[in-house]
Amino acid sequence: MFATLETYSGALLELVGVANSAAKAIPPLFPLSASVAVNPFLGQGDEPLSLTAARLARVGGTRVTPRRSYWAAKIAAGEMTEADIAAALAAMKGDAPDLAEIRVALGHDTPDPVALPTVAELAAEVSGIDWPALIEDRIGAWAAGHFDEGQALWQQARTGGAFSAWRDFASRDLTPEILGLNGFCAFVAETNRAHWRAIGRASERLGVGPAAAPTAFHRWLMTLGGWAQYARYLLWQAELNGERDSTVTELLAIRMVFDEALFERYGDSIAARWAETVAAHEAPLAPTRDQIIDTVLQEAAERAQQRALAGILPIGTPPQRQGRPDLQAAFCIDVRSEVFRRALEAQGEGIETLGFAGFFGLASAHRAAGSDLTERRGPVLLQPGVTSRAAETQGADLSRRYTARARRAWGRFKLAAVSSFAFVEATGPLYAGKLVRDALGFGGHAATDPAPALDPALDLTTRIAMAKTVLSAMSLTR
Repeated sequence: MFATLETYSGALLELVGVANSAAKAIPPLFPLSASVAVNPFLGQGDEPLSLTAARLARVGGTRVTPRRSYWAAKIAAGEMTEADIAAALAAMKGDAPDLAEIRVALGHDTPDPVALPTVAELAAEVSGIDWPALIEDRIGAWAAGHFDEGQALWQQARTGGAFSAWRDFASRDLTPEILGLNGFCAFVAETNRAHWRAIGRASERLGVGPAAAPTAFHRWLMTLGGWAQYARYLLWQAELNGERDSTVTELLAIRMVFDEALFERYGDSIAARWAETVAAHEAPLAPTRDQIIDTVLQEAAERAQQRALAGILPIGTPPQRQGRPDLQAAFCIDVRSEVFRRALEAQGEGIETLGFAGFFGLASAHRAAGSDLTERRGPVLLQPGVTSRAAETQGADLSRRYTARARRAWGRFKLAAVSSFAFVEATGPLYAGKLVRDALGFGGHAATDPAPALDPALDLTTRIAMAKTVLSAMSLTR
């Protein structure tokens, strides 16, 4: 990658840096297998809430705090007081409003923010064609196949990275041309296969320089919805492994090519408004007075919640156990563990339980029987330090794989477009017995995996070091 970057101009390298920063501004979307809830403002964690409000209003038309009528209702109900607002104002830096200004503002809701328009939105206004919806549909149709991990019956061919694969797809996709974007397939075919060069060309033609690019790039990524967030997850995982991933910026290039083509088609009608939009992107990002007031109200509400919580929690010290407990068990800090902890402690006064976060410091991964996929069995934010596999002989493993492949092939044959109807006509009646067995609960059960074994096996010195790390993290050092 560095050898390629050396051939780029200084102006393009500046846009590369901006694009990579815009990619980090998008929060990652973890798949359901990870079950991770992500702060939607993760990409803005290093800036004040008022500046985040200004940024997301510009690039997404998003309100980051509740309406003022919500806060007014809390004050009327006594859940939030002017003392909380005064405390929030005292903690603010810079030109903060006063309490009188807050009182007046509480009686007036602000309008919902409106994001700066994209070329597609401006083109839709002058043409009457919903270009943003079309772009979302065509990128989604391609991305659903490109990022598929084995669920689809028919797999899309993948050539190179995301931008190269989309370029092959879009150069044969006639849908945009049918709806009025004449010559789009040829336009895509003429783009450079290197997504950075595609971004550079689109930026030049659209007049987006380094000053406008930070929020303009962020705006285009926001229009991709969940695909940009999933690509950010791929970048997150790559960085966790000490690697690199350019999928987010490749999606940015894809989105910019659409707007570049639309600007070539409708530029005469939208040039003036697009120039105003670029100028707005170039303007320094700063919160409005209303956004600062809304931030104060948010801070005041959080202080009120802290005060209410402090009044609920009992004051005192936990009982001190005398002597060594008969049994001491550590559980993960999880609401599901509390039932077991309390039930165990109720069995006798000599039983003590502890709570600890982080899977006891043992982030692990496991490879199931008959599988080449190593799955993480711990926090996805941590790199696994221990790997296990299903322990069975090579012959048993091969037999399991052959059986699984035969079942997959039979299942695909049943569902394939060219064989499904013939299959139902020929063998449908034979499934009557299976349907009866399944309905009565007499169907077979999946075989369980063999017992796991560490791979590679850990020697005694390594196990002792791991035990020491876990116990030290739990403060069990005496």
